[in-house]
Amino acid sequence: MSPVSYFVLYLITLPDIEASQHAIHRLVFSYKEDCIEMAQQLYQLKDPVVGKPNCVKVDNYEIEVRIPLPKPKELS
Repeated sequence: MSPVSYFVLYLITLPDIEASQHAIHRLVFSYKEDCIEMAQQLYQLKDPVVGKPNCVKVDNYEIEVRIPLPKPKELS
């Protein structure tokens, strides 16, 4: 099984400038160049929460898991 790779950009927005609440968004890109370009335009080359670099490669391993059958009822 090969992983699906993508690049993540975390972005902070202020939905309402009157309120002190903010929103954190996670944008996913297929290509690092696209992610870096968007991060530069938004002045978010670093993760706004932790301060780590944005647009880091993430490997996603999709695993299919069978749902177990329900336990049979006991006969009394």
